[in-house]
Amino acid sequence: MNETLTPDHTETARKFVDYTFRDMARFCATHGWDDAREQTRERLLTDLSPAPLDYRRSMVLGRQLFYFSHAYRVTGYETYRDCALSLYEDLTGNFWDDVNGGWYFSLTADNGLSDGTKDLYGHAFILLGLAHYLAIIGNDEALYWIRRTETVVWERFKLPGGWLAPAATREWALHGGNLEQNPHMHLLEAYLSIYRATQDEAFLDSASRIVSVYDEFLRTPDRTRVLEHLDENGQPSGEKGTLIQPGHLYEWYWLVCEYADCAERPAIKSENAQLVDWGDSHCLDTEAGGMFDLVNSSAAILSDRKRIWPMTERIKALGTLLRDTPNEHGPEKLVDAIRFFLDHYCRPDGSWHEYLTRNLVPDGDFMPLSTPYHVAMAALEVERLLGGPGAFGMTNTRAPGL
Repeated sequence: MNETLTPDHTETARKFVDYTFRDMARFCATHGWDDAREQTRERLLTDLSPAPLDYRRSMVLGRQLFYFSHAYRVTGYETYRDCALSLYEDLTGNFWDDVNGGWYFSLTADNGLSDGTKDLYGHAFILLGLAHYLAIIGNDEALYWIRRTETVVWERFKLPGGWLAPAATREWALHGGNLEQNPHMHLLEAYLSIYRATQDEAFLDSASRIVSVYDEFLRTPDRTRVLEHLDENGQPSGEKGTLIQPGHLYEWYWLVCEYADCAERPAIKSENAQLVDWGDSHCLDTEAGGMFDLVNSSAAILSDRKRIWPMTERIKALGTLLRDTPNEHGPEKLVDAIRFFLDHYCRPDGSWHEYLTRNLVPDGDFMPLSTPYHVAMAALEVERLLGGPGAFGMTNTRAPGL
């Protein structure tokens, strides 16, 4: 338990964790679940009916595998374990390309091929889901799939510049040589998870390779921001090269701090805190509240909508700051962020608003079933402050009875 949290702070923190792994998990296991096919749905409409889509992405299965594994760990409810088991069987039984290797981007509801693209971002989330499933549910076969996927990542996506291609065809013809921030960030998240679950130094080495790409290419020269899209030379190019997604500033800070603990490099924590400072100074709406979706490197607001996930990243970063560098204002900043999130994004039945307008009016007609991953990662960091294992507390976290 973090000693700087008052009883009121603790109550709000517990409310957030309970909402995430009880209310939201119950919603996802009912409205978000196709009982007939024993599959997670891709997305819902705001009236809670399934969106009429003819595809389901492997990325969503990876995120949901992570989510339901932790929902089972936190609550002990067998329903969530059953969901995790079904997701694992669905993923490994249907989405792997037995001919060419790698994971398909998407299938139809009846397991026909929808998109055979090999997507690096999707491979990252499959690794993440498998790591947490391995640690919590205890199915050691998951490590076999982790190792197969790891081999594919470094043999098939690797580019001469040292980074990884964003995607390839089904037969592994690469889709360009540009450097995309987002899949690298989530690969780091996956490798840290696998390392915590296995203590295999090879996965920490893979994490270090991703951190090297981040240090050398993705950060701006003044080290205060992270760029999203770089060209085949690892350089920002044109307007696209100046784009900043504020949520990713907080997410990188959180990940680098976890990497610093794993790699025993504590000095890099304080230097990366500049990302949080820049985000708080330039990306928060000081009038209505919340965080803008998109800015550029000059801090001009390019989209003033407020999607749900950037707020979860700020909660993670504030929780990390409170744990590593506690100060008198830290607890209140964190709790204010949690209260804003619960008040404006969360609905009593466990569903959520995916978007808000600048003035905090719900804005959007769908709920992706990939979103609970974001909320859960934030709730796990809050759980860590309450004495729990947290997002990367992979040791001895198997659920009751295992």
